[in-house]
Amino acid sequence: MKEKVGVFLSRMQPLHIGHLGMIEKALSENDKVIILIGSADKKGGIRNPIPIDIRREILEETLKEKYERDYRIKIKNLPDWTEEDDILSNLEWGRYLYYNIASLSETKEFTMYFSDEREIIENWFQDETIRKRINIKTYERKEMFEDVSSTKIRNAFLNNDKEYVEKSTPNAVIKRYEEIRAIINKIYENPKIKGVEE
Repeated sequence: MKEKVGVFLSRMQPLHIGHLGMIEKALSENDKVIILIGSADKKGGIRNPIPIDIRREILEETLKEKYERDYRIKIKNLPDWTEEDDILSNLEWGRYLYYNIASLSETKEFTMYFSDEREIIENWFQDETIRKRINIKTYERKEMFEDVSSTKIRNAFLNNDKEYVEKSTPNAVIKRYEEIRAIINKIYENPKIKGVEE
């Protein structure tokens, strides 16, 4: 019988309970789950303040605490192929994403789990050959996770709203509260919109 593969892509700026809900869903429905940490090459911008090494540590620590050592989970840092506002590059991004996933999972068919508008992910996979190999599962954030978002959490760090951060994120984020708050505050004092690796 063919192995079922689920894929979850997120920037995790920072990791929160919504992300964990999507990972949980993917694990309950698949034999193997690939977690892609997006924008791995970005740091220092308003949308991507937390560097990849910290984001990955937080994810690994959280998964270890929650699942011990689950060999079904594979984590990969994924650099951006294009800028987020470059709509014309959706097709190239979709191919780049697909071939990274296919290489990691060693299969051409998988399920993508996504918690934004379905139209976004469908635009990535316009190539007919690729599209027919991907099962897309989208979920409304509002319904599943009380509309929690990384943007709201970053704003909570800015406003020193520790209660909201504690309610919305795993222990690995809360434990780094002061460190992440310092990173976010510094960036908002001298913002770079896109934030590139320096």
